[in-house]
Amino acid sequence: MNEQTPNPTLAGAPQLQHSSAPHAPHAPQPMLESEARTWAMLIHLIAAAAVVLSAGFLGFVVPLVLWLIYRERSALVDFHGKQNLNLQLTVLVVSIGAVVIGLVTLFFGFILTIPAWIAYGIYALVISIVAGVKANRGEYYRIGLVIPFVK
Repeated sequence: MNEQTPNPTLAGAPQLQHSSAPHAPHAPQPMLESEARTWAMLIHLIAAAAVVLSAGFLGFVVPLVLWLIYRERSALVDFHGKQNLNLQLTVLVVSIGAVVIGLVTLFFGFILTIPAWIAYGIYALVISIVAGVKANRGEYYRIGLVIPFVK
């Protein structure tokens, strides 16, 4: 081909227009009910495992991450994410409070705080399993004895 002959691959082809205007974000696609029940259950059960493995200090990470990812896709996941996040943040407050009281009282406070810390930890573990089972059934189970940090 010489310079005067048009390129046959470009002749008549539509020209792509590139816009620099921002595009509207896509709305999150709703979850299937079975998928929502599974994620709601996993929020509770994985958080319970994290509480055991971190002595109550990192249990809030899992429900926070999963809740932030899936909250807009399912009302059930949103509800259970908030419930477990409140539970885990309460466990964190109790854990930090127990350590601070123990240290401030020159370790004498641990006589009271360690049993209370263990008791609340057992409660959090058991209630996470119960809430996980309820979530898997599609029930909206409200966890008691928590500080409502996230509403």
